[in-house]
Amino acid sequence: MRNIHNPNEYHKYKSTTGGNGNSSGGGSGGGPSVGGWIVITIVIIMLISFIADGASWDAIDTLLGLGLLAYLFFNSVFK
Repeated sequence: MRNIHNPNEYHKYKSTTGGNGNSSGGGSGGGPSVGGWIVITIVIIMLISFIADGASWDAIDTLLGLGLLAYLFFNSVFK
């Protein structure tokens, strides 16, 4: 194991790992995961249906609130 407390060793370590010392190796950006995209799609379809049926603003507000909670849950589960 390398001694990263030595500045010379640390720079060697950084140059061999692609420039980021604590890289996770994956392309996990800040975007939604697969579960997040599924929830977004379902909520958009339901929102269009609610608006087409003339739903009240309270129903639409509840849909968006529960959709946000579902998005946060599934986005954290599938990451």
